[in-house]
Amino acid sequence: MHDDEGCVKIMSIGASEDQTKFNNNSVLMTQWRVVGYKPGEDRPGAIYVASGFQKGQNAKSTKEFVANDLKIEELPIVNYPEGVDFHPHGMNILKEDRTLYVINHAYENGGERIDVFGIATADDDDDDLDNDIPNRLDYKYSITSDWMKKDMNGSLNSLVVVEKNKFYVTQFLVEPDHRDENELLSFETKQMLAFLKAMIFGSRNTYVWYCEYNDASPSSTLDCRKAADQFIAVNGITHNIDYSKIFVSDSKEITVFDRDASTNVLSGRDTIHFSNFVDNLKFDDLSGNIYGGTLNNLRYMLQNKYPEESEDSTTGVVEIFNQKNEDGSSSMWKAREVLSTSKLNGVSNGLRMNNYYVIGAGGLGYKGLLVCPVVDQTASINGGDDNLAAAQKSEL
Repeated sequence: MHDDEGCVKIMSIGASEDQTKFNNNSVLMTQWRVVGYKPGEDRPGAIYVASGFQKGQNAKSTKEFVANDLKIEELPIVNYPEGVDFHPHGMNILKEDRTLYVINHAYENGGERIDVFGIATADDDDDDLDNDIPNRLDYKYSITSDWMKKDMNGSLNSLVVVEKNKFYVTQFLVEPDHRDENELLSFETKQMLAFLKAMIFGSRNTYVWYCEYNDASPSSTLDCRKAADQFIAVNGITHNIDYSKIFVSDSKEITVFDRDASTNVLSGRDTIHFSNFVDNLKFDDLSGNIYGGTLNNLRYMLQNKYPEESEDSTTGVVEIFNQKNEDGSSSMWKAREVLSTSKLNGVSNGLRMNNYYVIGAGGLGYKGLLVCPVVDQTASINGGDDNLAAAQKSEL
């Protein structure tokens, strides 16, 4: 049973792997299909901006909002280096200086890297920053190294920038993504077999890395260390309002870490078991909650690969919230499903923008965005008792 009656699908953008909130009026999103890439293939990626969410709060329906207020535009990128491919995956904004960090799988034309951009808006001189809309990206520099290009090739997924020149990044593949057309098995098949092996035998060989660098010479000064381990295929990563907590998604688990701001050590590992597979995670500064996209029937996705779409493929949005004690003090972090849909297959991200959920599916390649109204959030914690029982059983 789905609760997606008011959802509207928009096809003016391709496959959107990740999104990040710029302000309460606009959101940035990547366009590039992660699976099915072949070396040398001319399939450039892009960054888009979706805006109009402030005005859209007065719309009578999602359909009216999409028709009258929502605008989706590709952002021009200024001074991007020639000869480097742009295949964007996860991204994060450091809001203090409006800087965008984008994981780029440039493969044979640039290697694994994180591209850094300044975000320009049409209202740079306006004090009302909450209504600003990005209108271009100014390339600053790239963060890369021999380690990234060799050991992490195609393997970095999501990142969270905690301070200027300091970030955490997730490694979701056990082995680097070296595409070879002469191999018997495709890269996707090999990775899926590795994932199934990890699920069956419980092997956990992916990591969260903590990195620092000097932006005067980012590649030569990059220093990364393992910040957390024991993940099957670690994916999304985000933070709470003061960066004292770091949230990480891995299959059907969401792990909450305490972060030491002086040392950037992650500790106090607390795992939330969920009924569905959770992909990217994003913090929402209005609600104080965390949102992410979910795959609710992975078996179907394995049997029916892109570009086939079906109403039998269920995806959704997860909300991670802090359950309070009666006196208002913090108790514990919980997770619940707040949206279930079959209108967009292979969802890889879902975030909240005021009165709407915005959902994309770039990981597996399904085009378009799904915009849905925020529904009555009375869902049971962890997706309901039946879902929780199923999640607990799957961990046995």
